[in-house]
Amino acid sequence: MTSRQPLPRRGGHPVPRTKRGSPFPGRSLSGQRPPTQLRFRLLRFLALLVTVLGFGTGALVAWATAHPDWASRLPALLPPLAEIPAPRAQAKAAQQRPPLPQEPQLQRDPFALAPLASLSYVPAIMYHDVVAGRKQVWFDTTVAELRQHFEAIKQAGLTPIRIDQLYKHLRDGDPLPEKAILLTFDDAYLGLYENAYPLLKEYNYPATYFVQTGFVGVPTDKDHFTWDQMREMDASGLIDFAAHTVNHPPDLRLLDDTRLRREVVDCKSKLEQELGHPIHYFAYPEGNRDERVKQYLAEAGYRMAFTMDPGFTGQSPNLLEVRRFNQFRLTEAIVGARTSTLGRSPDYWLDGTRPLALTDEVIDGVRILTIRGGRAATVHAERRYEVRTLVQRYQADAGINGSFFSIPWINSASNVMVGPVMAANHKTFIPGRPEDDRVIRGRPLVLLGRDRLRFVPFDPDTMTQLDNLRQLMPDVTDLFVAGLWLVKDGQALSPAEIDSFRLSSAAEFRPRAFFGVDKQDQVVIGVTKTHVNAAILASLLPKTGIREAVLLDSGFSTSLVYQGEILATGHAGPNQPSRPVPHAILLYDLTRLWREDPQQQASANSPGNRLEGLVQLLPSGDQEMAKAQLESILAGQRLLRRGERGPAVVAVQLGLSRLAAQQGRLDLLPSGPDGVYGQELAQAVAELLLDDTPLVAGTATPSSGGDAIDAQLLQRLLERVNLAPASVLVDTRLERPTWPLERKPTRKLLPRAALE
Repeated sequence: MTSRQPLPRRGGHPVPRTKRGSPFPGRSLSGQRPPTQLRFRLLRFLALLVTVLGFGTGALVAWATAHPDWASRLPALLPPLAEIPAPRAQAKAAQQRPPLPQEPQLQRDPFALAPLASLSYVPAIMYHDVVAGRKQVWFDTTVAELRQHFEAIKQAGLTPIRIDQLYKHLRDGDPLPEKAILLTFDDAYLGLYENAYPLLKEYNYPATYFVQTGFVGVPTDKDHFTWDQMREMDASGLIDFAAHTVNHPPDLRLLDDTRLRREVVDCKSKLEQELGHPIHYFAYPEGNRDERVKQYLAEAGYRMAFTMDPGFTGQSPNLLEVRRFNQFRLTEAIVGARTSTLGRSPDYWLDGTRPLALTDEVIDGVRILTIRGGRAATVHAERRYEVRTLVQRYQADAGINGSFFSIPWINSASNVMVGPVMAANHKTFIPGRPEDDRVIRGRPLVLLGRDRLRFVPFDPDTMTQLDNLRQLMPDVTDLFVAGLWLVKDGQALSPAEIDSFRLSSAAEFRPRAFFGVDKQDQVVIGVTKTHVNAAILASLLPKTGIREAVLLDSGFSTSLVYQGEILATGHAGPNQPSRPVPHAILLYDLTRLWREDPQQQASANSPGNRLEGLVQLLPSGDQEMAKAQLESILAGQRLLRRGERGPAVVAVQLGLSRLAAQQGRLDLLPSGPDGVYGQELAQAVAELLLDDTPLVAGTATPSSGGDAIDAQLLQRLLERVNLAPASVLVDTRLERPTWPLERKPTRKLLPRAALE
């Protein structure tokens, strides 16, 4: 008796067999589908795919028809190119991205604060009625209280200013007294004429009265001054009048368009008619506003409007939302009042003839290393390198990591910087990304010429084109945006001033890097070996003789290199390289460059002398080992093959980089910072040594000589390197430009008509 096989189960239930015995319909016992079934399913899948593609294509055509300008808008959606403008980089970018049109110069936002204004702490104080006797409401101020306030202002050394002065400071960065304050009084009360006005005349303090025109001369719960009294105060030169609507509605946001226009426009017209001069300023009743209300003010021609939001005017979001303290917070306003002096941005004429000097000192428990002297230049590489690699490549004596780059991830090779940049190695102005530029308004823009240095607050509205920046420094060769000011005019910035730059990492304790100029007109680069925050660093630098200094990228990026040795690093291990960076500041000792006579080097024809010239590009500690390895190659005893690493490989890299710089080939930066004989080094050998004529970048193949460097190839390298000029980035001449040494700081880059 034959036993039956149990039925296979699917999900706990028996599955019936097919005629051929398979438990699954359409399959044989071997699990294969019949050819007819496969073809049918394939055709059904293709039909479904065609249907989906058809719907997608139709939707895309419909969208393109509704947006005829889609092609012109496409480039604006792409990030700006920030690669080094070398042949290989340009070829690669051309394959990956369409060409981007030149961005036109932006018109400045008429309600944006000047960069300098955000660094100042100028309070505006809001009063209402001033009464001789008992207060009627809690926000009244008695004459005795107002006198006490004026005495406190006087004793603290504050200077009351006109509202026009504040506007020009907030809008254009015009200078103000060291501690400025604006006094404002709302609501046109009669007490402002009878009680406040005499006291203002006694102290000779200017003030601004915000007036609701429908209440002038009209008694309500309180009396209000008349038009004749307003004209008297206006003629005194102490009182400025500004708009406060017609009928003082408590919330302008709730009004319909017709009434809102009347409250905003008619008030301005009535004041101008009665006083005989323009009215430019406004105060929101109870501080209430929204975007629609601000738009009506802008269309009516107001230049500035005040809220009831507490805070200093320079920290306002824009000129249509200027902050004010009420009279009960006068002490807070007085204590914090300070006008920034950063607008004074003189040219520092540097003494580049002094040899480099290293200083290692401990101040208040913080170890600080500085290198001073020489002539400075910056490098913006096509990707990220260790600072020591860039110092070696461009034959500098010292170097430090540069400013902040946009993508901080360790494994990224991006060279995109935060803000505009121009460096001596590529001499091309690269604008910053708009999203970054908006954030860094007011941060120090560093301008470097051959022998002069200048620090100015960055303005994204007017400093996005090189022509504008050349109005500040005609011979500018390098520029970048630093993190914040640390020292100005020999004085440390306060913690509040440092906070105003809104640099998120400023309060963190980490190794710090900085760049500046000292009182002997020497350029200075330096780091802290002790972990400190920006405020502590700022407090210490004046004690080292620093005249002006800015903060560079810090933490893991911190790296100070001198004579080939890593003196400071962002890592814990000694002499351990910091993370690679795309930007660095290099220092050159002109006395060393003058001692090196290229003609004498070219006349040294013996292989030994030529070899010395190559290994001298290395740090002193690596020269002997590299020389021994290279001599064995010249003797035919060994080859330098791919995959090898060490000082001999680095020496070959630096020699090839020097040849590349001679041909203007900034894209040939072989093998990277680890000193490995790899594909890039082989490519450079093929393009620079295997043909007597310069090749088109990327066209040579390293097959003939890229597998190994033998005695013949090394000999050719030595001959060419010793005949090539040094790949330094600074001019070794001493002549200065012909324009006058004393130049007044340029306050505005564009004519006022162009800005408005």
